[in-house]
Amino acid sequence: MQGVVILIILLGLAYAAGYFTRDFKSRKRREEARRWRDYTQPDWLQAAAPANTNEAAPQPVGELGQMLNRWESRARARRTG
Repeated sequence: MQGVVILIILLGLAYAAGYFTRDFKSRKRREEARRWRDYTQPDWLQAAAPANTNEAAPQPVGELGQMLNRWESRARARRTG
């Protein structure tokens, strides 16, 4: 009986260690990807412009910002022509 309990405990520890290892490796991989792409954290205080003004919003930075700009320009083109 003790052998079964010890086996279950060891399996549980191995399972938990796998999760922690996967999380650790994922964090390292994401950190390295950010370094390679020159990722900068956006400044949310300055980037948040009121939606009901005619002021031009600051240009988004990075791949996501470029993608959003393309989507918005295509949507404007569909609406106007």
